[in-house]
Amino acid sequence: MKTILMLPGAVFFIVCVFFFSPPAWAALSRADWGAPQVAVSESGGTWTIAGQKQVVRLDARTLALDIHAQGVDWRLFPSGTNDMIVKFHGRKFHMALADARDISIQPYDTGFKTGVKVTLSGFQHEGQDLDLTLYLTVCLQGANEELVFDTAATEGQAALWQLQWPEAVDASKVDYTVLSNNKGDLLPRNWPKRVLPIRNGSAKDHSVLQSHVIEDWAMSWWGFEKGRAGMMVIVETPDDAAYQFSHPPGGPTVIGPRWRDCLGRFRYMRACRMCFFKEGNYVTMAKRYREYVKNRGLFVSLREKIAKDPVVARLIGTPQARIGILFNQTTNSDRYDPKNHYRLTTFDQAAADLRAMKAAGMEHAIVIVSGWARLGYDRQHPDPLPPAEAAGGWAGMKRLAATCKQLGYPFGFHDQYRDYYTDAPSFNLDFAIHEETTNGPATAFAGSRFGDWKEGRAPFMRHWDGGPQSYLNARFQLGHLEKNYGLIFRHGIHPDGIYIDVIGYVPPDQDFNPEHPTTRSDAMRGEAKLLYWAANNLGFTATEAGSDWVIPFADTVNQSGGVGKQIPVPLYQLVYHDAVLVSFAQGKGGTKDLMRGILYGGVPQVPVNMKGIGAKAYELNREMAALNGRVGLLAMTNHEFLNKQRSRERTTFADGTTVTVDWMAMTVRIKPPLTSAELDATGMRKAR
Repeated sequence: MKTILMLPGAVFFIVCVFFFSPPAWAALSRADWGAPQVAVSESGGTWTIAGQKQVVRLDARTLALDIHAQGVDWRLFPSGTNDMIVKFHGRKFHMALADARDISIQPYDTGFKTGVKVTLSGFQHEGQDLDLTLYLTVCLQGANEELVFDTAATEGQAALWQLQWPEAVDASKVDYTVLSNNKGDLLPRNWPKRVLPIRNGSAKDHSVLQSHVIEDWAMSWWGFEKGRAGMMVIVETPDDAAYQFSHPPGGPTVIGPRWRDCLGRFRYMRACRMCFFKEGNYVTMAKRYREYVKNRGLFVSLREKIAKDPVVARLIGTPQARIGILFNQTTNSDRYDPKNHYRLTTFDQAAADLRAMKAAGMEHAIVIVSGWARLGYDRQHPDPLPPAEAAGGWAGMKRLAATCKQLGYPFGFHDQYRDYYTDAPSFNLDFAIHEETTNGPATAFAGSRFGDWKEGRAPFMRHWDGGPQSYLNARFQLGHLEKNYGLIFRHGIHPDGIYIDVIGYVPPDQDFNPEHPTTRSDAMRGEAKLLYWAANNLGFTATEAGSDWVIPFADTVNQSGGVGKQIPVPLYQLVYHDAVLVSFAQGKGGTKDLMRGILYGGVPQVPVNMKGIGAKAYELNREMAALNGRVGLLAMTNHEFLNKQRSRERTTFADGTTVTVDWMAMTVRIKPPLTSAELDATGMRKAR
């Protein structure tokens, strides 16, 4: 029996149009509404993602990836035994992604990126089923068809503790690996020495590669140069990331993403992208990363920082000077030297030294005061107050602050809130970070380099001058900062800024203490609050080295960590020159350190006693200050080597200024040359 629905004529017409006329959107091509022009197909166990520029092939069995990018081939290794570390019933073991008994691959299309989704399940270990499923997506996205990877997991009793996906690039035919270690490095494929980015070569150093350690990466990317072509990997979720790395003597280099646990589990989606350049080098890659951080809100320019706090403008082109008060190593420090463990400069002597520096021709300076704590430098943090009595106590500190104001020198204190000393009045093991287990070596950096131990689950070290210490959970650091500076303010002392040690150099800490569990992301937010508070209540903000997560919050960083150890290149400055000031001091490299500071457009860090540095070094500092006064707010647009020996190199800034250094002749040439007015504006008299 049929049921016929009778409708009025007008309604019937509308229904006919709806059901029998093709909808307007059906005639649109994917290009009409902005979708990627990408086709996905499968043949013989190989999935092909074909765009207009890139063609990607995925082997369904081995998960190897081959990429044909505008005439250049790039290959990623297949699945291997070290792909994953899985934690199951308290044990950790390695597995391969291809160990999954069930591998499902299907087309995947979000409307803005197109590719495939790989679902991996059915893992077993020693005959036991693992309740673990992985979801991997591989897609081409955007007009440049960048290859983007998302990774997520469903975890049960089996937790995904570490994952290496996508696999490392086969670099056997790569000319150079581009690393952001120590602010920029080129590593030739056949470099004759073994390379260990994080370790200092000593047998006891068991530090592991991880994000946000300046020696591992100043920025969350790396790349490869092959002939005239290049490609780079941007880690979009860097908080719990690292990279697998190997470079034996003679190479080649192996490097690929490594996702680390977040409080013992995978927890959230991880993402990275590969960018391909038919013609491009490390400068091209740095500029792509600059575009990326700008688009993600990770880039805050110095001009924006000045608009928020005008004191930051006083940092441009201004030499930085450090003055130490009390050096007083405890006998419990591994570095204790019975012949050289105590030095004292009173606050009044320091004030006299600054007056002498002014009289000697240093009209402008930013002063950082260290060693002001009751027991001296690196002692009793986070409770360093009251000021060292032997140096003059509160009254002496107040006189030094008044002297800085009189001389027109903005000043700040060198301070520290991560190292948690056991003799600090407030020390309580509950507030120190706790690692995952009581067994195994401590993993917290820098104890992993200098010697460490555990008490329960809390890691300890005793390398620095203050002796035994753990690491303060970042959630509690701001409270100590507020406590300390509240007391300083009540004594009538008002610094113009602060230098907060280590947070820009070392990785953020996890804390497994169930009373205040803290992820690495939580720790970074906690330490960012230190810089936020300082900017709002003090003035300029400074930290050590400056891994790029601190860029939005820091005005200046120092050159701690040095430059690249193979072929140094200014990747950091190519990205961030106009976002943060980098200071350069004359160190073991002598005048070369100052020449590089000029090449990189930095600001000089000068000794308070200028008499001992020599006329040439004085003049180089003066030129660095003058150049920074010109280009400090401008982007670095290019860097290039001018000969095969790389003994001559040149940087270019947005106004066309170039700096050329000849390392053989030991000369620096700035074009257009610095004017007398620019040199005079530094407030530094011409060297005699």
